[in-house]
Amino acid sequence: MVLTRFAWTLVILLGVSFVAFMLMRALPGDFAIAAAGSQSVSPEVLDAIRRDLGLDRPLLEQYFLWLGHALTGDLGRSFVTKQPVLSELPARFVVTFQLTLIAAIIAMTMGIATGLASARMRGRTDWFVRIYNGLILAVPNFVVATLIVLLAGLYFPQLSIFNYTPFLSDPIANLGSLLLPAFSLALAVSVTISENTRAAVLEISSQDFVMVARAKGLLPRTVLRNYLVRNALTPIITVTGLQVASLLGGSILVETIFAIPGMGQYLFDSINSRDYPVIQAIVVLAASVVILVNMLVDIAYARVDARVKA
Repeated sequence: MVLTRFAWTLVILLGVSFVAFMLMRALPGDFAIAAAGSQSVSPEVLDAIRRDLGLDRPLLEQYFLWLGHALTGDLGRSFVTKQPVLSELPARFVVTFQLTLIAAIIAMTMGIATGLASARMRGRTDWFVRIYNGLILAVPNFVVATLIVLLAGLYFPQLSIFNYTPFLSDPIANLGSLLLPAFSLALAVSVTISENTRAAVLEISSQDFVMVARAKGLLPRTVLRNYLVRNALTPIITVTGLQVASLLGGSILVETIFAIPGMGQYLFDSINSRDYPVIQAIVVLAASVVILVNMLVDIAYARVDARVKA
């Protein structure tokens, strides 16, 4: 099963790289025009820039040249900094990985806890959780991030919102600088996990084997741990894995709002400057992470549910 998933991963990555390559070139303008900005540059100068960067070649030829270099580990040089992309991207990826990991922990903790509370306690707790989930789901994470910045700036000026601290410099300060961005990123994801956890637990609660376990007089925590949660894990794992993978996409705006020097902000700046090698590398890396998470979800799914063989 793992080998089959890995083979499909390679095919999907190839397709993602091709689509991303073509879509970038479909955007109006290119690096030569973006570099010229508002200056009046002659067409001859623009053509010389494109020729120097290889942008004057047919698109398919450009793609296969990039693919050939990428297969050897060379993702090209940034048009802006003239540095190899692989020399700049790892540091950015580490920052985004930290942010996504903290956000994933917050989202899973909040989502599973509120979903279990809603399904088990019912009554007012259920109503409160459902209303809360509806409100949070209706507000995009970049709006939440903006509100957090405004409220923290007004009422907690002592907090250093925009001062990112590297992990190796000060681990505690690093955690503090990522906590608010991770919280704003995790809210919407936690709601989806919460709703699916609630639905899965309620569905399992009505099954015959759970009623038999209760009729035997087993302790509520034993029924919850061994019968409810364990059998509800299959849909919860699937939804959680997909939602955690989506955190990478949401990190772009959140990193820009909080001025975090991660992969999302790097992508945002590169799109504005039409820095094609950087954009292509980030898209492929992000796709690789998402596909890897989905593959791990499939493996966990097969491990939890004995009916899944491939």
